[in-house]
Amino acid sequence: MINILIVDDEADTHLLYKLKFKKLFANLGELNLVSFLNAPDCLKYLERSDVPPVDLILSDINMPDMDGFELLQKVHEKKPQLPFYMVSAYESPEFRIKADSLGATRFLSKPVDFHLLGDMLKKDLSIQA
Repeated sequence: MINILIVDDEADTHLLYKLKFKKLFANLGELNLVSFLNAPDCLKYLERSDVPPVDLILSDINMPDMDGFELLQKVHEKKPQLPFYMVSAYESPEFRIKADSLGATRFLSKPVDFHLLGDMLKKDLSIQA
């Protein structure tokens, strides 16, 4: 079972990920996809003792309350090895550099290329196709 957390303040994005991941993981195995509309809720979830271990977080950058960079920092304080993908609608060298410096595993631009994302997930999570 692969456990992925999606953090994005746009509800439509969650549906898109759910549909695309369902198709992608149909051939790769079981998937548990948990979505959050904001970073604080994701952090609360990660602190719970009754949830399965998380394999990857995929987070938008621009969100109210706490942006994706802050979320990445807070997650990596407690779980530095947890793969963390940053996603942004703004193709910016500064964003890429900042994500890299904070330890993001990958940086993806919106709209997300789901074929490429699938290849990255297979590699980073050691999933056999």
